[in-house]
Amino acid sequence: MQNALAALVIIASLQFFILPNADAQEAVSFEQLKVLVKPGDKIYVTDPTGTVTKGRITALTTSTLTLLANKNSRELSEKDISRIRQRRHDSLKNGALIGMSVGVGVSALSYLTACDAFDCSTGLVIGAAAGYIAVSAVIGVGIDALLPSKQTIYVGGARTALNRIKVKPILDRSRKGVAMAFSF
Repeated sequence: MQNALAALVIIASLQFFILPNADAQEAVSFEQLKVLVKPGDKIYVTDPTGTVTKGRITALTTSTLTLLANKNSRELSEKDISRIRQRRHDSLKNGALIGMSVGVGVSALSYLTACDAFDCSTGLVIGAAAGYIAVSAVIGVGIDALLPSKQTIYVGGARTALNRIKVKPILDRSRKGVAMAFSF
């Protein structure tokens, strides 16, 4: 019994060392933005005052973005835009990790309830846990694939202290720490 519980704890612990790679590509100039979007794409433009405008790109050059919003065409420069977001599917990895977490929880709950009443072998517990985790991961990936989210694809305009510093944790088997990036 203790071996089965130890196996569940190990399986649960392993998933916290797998970091999702969920950072979307963010352009900082219209030249870079041209790689991520094309005329006809729907976007959400946030101006420096915080007003969000939903529209469709009609033209994009290295100096201007022409946006069709509410049947009105607007020509915007980089200084007129602080952020652009677009509905995109993110990496399916985080859906798998969330699903695996649910599977670990179901496995632990099953172990605690069933193995108190019945004699569970280590192989049975590990096999059931692997099955719950695999099925939950597949369900998590399926749900994640169906749900696009608004992701930031452009950051520009006036820079503030908040969007000039990025902090990201680093956790793996050989190192733990914090990665910081500064932009000017």
